[in-house]
Amino acid sequence: MTSKNENNASVPTSASNTPIAIDDDESPLETNSDPSLLPITSRHTSAVWSDFKRKRVGDVIKAECNHCSKLLAGGSKAGTTHLKDHIKICPKRVCQDLRQTRMFGTKKNLNDKNDTMTLAPYEFHQEDGRRDLAEMIILHEYPISMVEHIGFRKYSKTLQPGFKVPSRNTARKDIMKRYELEKENVATLLRKAKGKIALTTDMWTADNQRKGYMAVTSHFIDNTWKLQSRIIRFLYVPAPHTAEVLADALKESIQSWNLDLRLSSITVDNCSTNDAMMEILKGVFPYGSLLLRGDFFHMCCCAHILNLIVQDGLSAVFKMVSNGVQRIRDSVVFWTASDKRVQRFEQVAKQITPECSRKLALDCKTLRNSTYEMLSIATSYKEVFVVLSARNNLYKNPPTPEDWEKVEKICEHLEVFSKTTLNFSGTNYPTANLYFPKICALRIAISGWLLSPHDYVRKMADIMLQKYNKYWASVNGLMGVATILDPRYKMALIRFYFAKIFDEHDFEIEVSRISDLRRRLVDEYGSKMGKTQGSSNQQAFDLGSSSKSNEETFMQEFAEFLQQDKDSNCGEFKDDEYAKLVGELEEGFETCDIDSGTSGLCTE
Repeated sequence: MTSKNENNASVPTSASNTPIAIDDDESPLETNSDPSLLPITSRHTSAVWSDFKRKRVGDVIKAECNHCSKLLAGGSKAGTTHLKDHIKICPKRVCQDLRQTRMFGTKKNLNDKNDTMTLAPYEFHQEDGRRDLAEMIILHEYPISMVEHIGFRKYSKTLQPGFKVPSRNTARKDIMKRYELEKENVATLLRKAKGKIALTTDMWTADNQRKGYMAVTSHFIDNTWKLQSRIIRFLYVPAPHTAEVLADALKESIQSWNLDLRLSSITVDNCSTNDAMMEILKGVFPYGSLLLRGDFFHMCCCAHILNLIVQDGLSAVFKMVSNGVQRIRDSVVFWTASDKRVQRFEQVAKQITPECSRKLALDCKTLRNSTYEMLSIATSYKEVFVVLSARNNLYKNPPTPEDWEKVEKICEHLEVFSKTTLNFSGTNYPTANLYFPKICALRIAISGWLLSPHDYVRKMADIMLQKYNKYWASVNGLMGVATILDPRYKMALIRFYFAKIFDEHDFEIEVSRISDLRRRLVDEYGSKMGKTQGSSNQQAFDLGSSSKSNEETFMQEFAEFLQQDKDSNCGEFKDDEYAKLVGELEEGFETCDIDSGTSGLCTE
């Protein structure tokens, strides 16, 4: 190429202006005002070009580093490997490749609702993915074969192309590895615990397999004084589930964790097979190692006993009002038999009882509170049943007004059992010191029902009271001691409730029984600790009686009693301490519920 001067003479240009053939045949994606820079075109697909510029230097094309300005070969035949190698060692490159970083959500504290997003380096680890995959399968009970499903493998590759989905056998090994790790963690926790270990156990039957499994859970206080509950065994128990078979399975579970000398009690559901099993086990473990030589080795599940009391009471009363209860049960069955009927029922219910949102539920004898739930829900929709009986010819046997009246009365009395059972069998169990006033209030309530003008209520109360007196004697003793250890209650609450429950003769006997039990426990713990420790005498309280049966009312009465009887306490409390105690009683007793603590009272 030549340029012409004003005399039209051809003059060759300098070498720097000599045209250079560019092997790009597509339109550029970006331009720059610097004439020495060449465009990055659609043919330059490598990610490395985000860190380099293409530059013309003399007769050649160079790649200039955006960070340190070093020139490297940049022609079409040079490739990009050397450019990638330079990026790894570039001394001035401080920016991270966003495709190698990850947005992490963090919270300043647990109460924050919004995450603070931060960009941080991310490094993929195959072993972390396998560990989390095994945990997912365990948590959600997925089949191990899911790792071989085409859809799951495709989904995993989309999330993280570098993750190699393991085979079924590898996933099984990862799960067992996690099991062994968790087992060792529990074993370490048990070894460090200095106190005794309480166990709860129950049998469970798988619906799909019709096989029986035994679950064994340990309950103990760790060295930081926190209640710990850990499942230590879940094993298949072959049929028949006789007392000998169950005893062997439970014994093997206990010995495999070396808990022979550390047992305090074993809590089971109340049935003849469990009674026989516990008698066998009582002779297996070292006699002197058990609490009070095994007096409290066998404990009955509190929630299960409550359920037995309710079932016995209902069985008696249902014979007297069986037709009405059956009509309500048949009504529930009728209106839950198909989706169309359920929809029709809900449509009418929204118009007549819009404040009610609970769904109809059929009772089941094996489920606690289920009969109460069925009746209480049905009574809230009694107007709906009346309306629908006139609109649907197939609904031929609705409950009568008399049926509703009797069932409503029964539900009023069963409500106290429902609340207490929920407290005992909830996710967070009540601590032992809160158990005692609830059970005592329940006992007083049942006694009050004996004065009901309705014969079916009196019959129900009589049966319930017999069952109550049969099961609660030994349990009340141990829980009574726990109540004494509560500095708010001490011996005063024991005497307060027993004065309402027993006559004058039995009152002194029962109070002395719990006081003696407390002394025996203190002496046993003192001897095992190598100390001689006597039991201090507690100031006795002379309490009156009340016809009220509400637990919260009793707590208020107890607080008022402490205030009124302040002068007769012989200086047990100082004025400021006493005022603080009364304040706690008045403000806090009625709010003591399952959120106050946890305890292994039940087998759930």
